[in-house]
Amino acid sequence: MEVCKNKISNRYFIFIEDTGNAETLLVTPEAQIKSLKGDLFEELEDQEENYLLQHNLVTEAQVQRVHEYYKSRSDEIIDNFEEMSHYDQKRLLQALQKMVADK
Repeated sequence: MEVCKNKISNRYFIFIEDTGNAETLLVTPEAQIKSLKGDLFEELEDQEENYLLQHNLVTEAQVQRVHEYYKSRSDEIIDNFEEMSHYDQKRLLQALQKMVADK
């Protein structure tokens, strides 16, 4: 799980994705999803979920929120898969295969 520490509060936020315009989509310590300026945070760190929870770097609510976010996104893709063109279906499957192979 990728996290970054706020330079002012020293609290950890869970990284979701870059949104452009130097902003980043994050899960806040209050378990809200917000797009915030990337320069407010230190470099991304990749840590195991259990490590983050055991060391109180993130909260259970944050972790639950990020899992809910990803589940809703994957459900949306699955629901729309049949409506995609054959070309887009093939591109999606290729991207997923590459992601699995890279892990």
